[in-house]
Amino acid sequence: MARLLRALGWLLTAVSVWGLFRLAAALPPDGYGLRFAEPLSPAQTDALRRAAGEQGLDLTLWREEEILLTTGTGRSCKARLLTLNGDPWLAFPSNYCVGTAPGAEQWDGCAVSGPLADALFGSRKADGLVLDVNDSPRHITGVLESEGEFLLCPESADGGMGYTAAALGGIATGDPRGTVQAILQSAGLTADTVTMLPYATLRLVLTWLAWLPLVTAGLRLARQVWHGLQLSRGVRWLAGFGIAVTAALLLPAGLALLPRWLIPSRWSDPGFWTGLADTLWGTLQCFLHLPNTVPEQRLARQLLTAAGCLAGFMLGALILSESTVNRHPCRHRQTEEKPSSDG
Repeated sequence: MARLLRALGWLLTAVSVWGLFRLAAALPPDGYGLRFAEPLSPAQTDALRRAAGEQGLDLTLWREEEILLTTGTGRSCKARLLTLNGDPWLAFPSNYCVGTAPGAEQWDGCAVSGPLADALFGSRKADGLVLDVNDSPRHITGVLESEGEFLLCPESADGGMGYTAAALGGIATGDPRGTVQAILQSAGLTADTVTMLPYATLRLVLTWLAWLPLVTAGLRLARQVWHGLQLSRGVRWLAGFGIAVTAALLLPAGLALLPRWLIPSRWSDPGFWTGLADTLWGTLQCFLHLPNTVPEQRLARQLLTAAGCLAGFMLGALILSESTVNRHPCRHRQTEEKPSSDG
């Protein structure tokens, strides 16, 4: 029974770590999402494009609407249409089970979700077929591995208007929020009319959480190897000193990997922690109150999956700790009992 519990604990931990890594990989490493309270005017759209171009960033604008699609065979289905101006992958990063995403300038192309391909064509091998979208023929370039009935359609810059969301890519990791705020200010958009979703920061957090059990297991293994080595006291002291010096030399490189909002030089400033807490709370509120759009539904499923992975990891760690205690009951009793003397 104890072996079965340990195997279950290791299985839960491994699956949770794998799930966190996979969820992190599904998020853009340098991306940021923007949701506008009101559709952008043509002047705001041009200003936002210009501000992003001056910063050397990639920008994809999009809007969503519900339409009714009908094929030549008489099949029809309600679907959500995501009209994009820019790279489709930046706004909706996803794997394709068939074909690829339409190019940013492929105005007559589109990509459909797997459920939509099933509903309209009875098969997911729909690449190359033609679909009439708002009285305009669209050639299907790929089928996405995603839930829900929706399609992605590129749109030229001349015909684009009324965008309600945007995705930014290529943002430096130092101060991504400051960069986005500067772009919004340059475009004449105020922070209270824009919801910012830091995809890159979320990816970083998920990656750190995935590495946490691996680092913990590595440190525990290193501790066991260290205590198992047959070394004299002097050699052990020299080895420990060498490890400490190596860690000190590697510390600056490790700190350089931290985002600017986690710079240690500001940790002594109480205002820094207050501002960081307010920012994190505001970001959490944005993630908890996502609008009912296709990308947000996908993000909500990812967040629920991440929560499940964390719960699985904690359960696996609890099972492993309990099995370890039950495996060595004598050792724990010896630490609790004190030796008695007969006087």
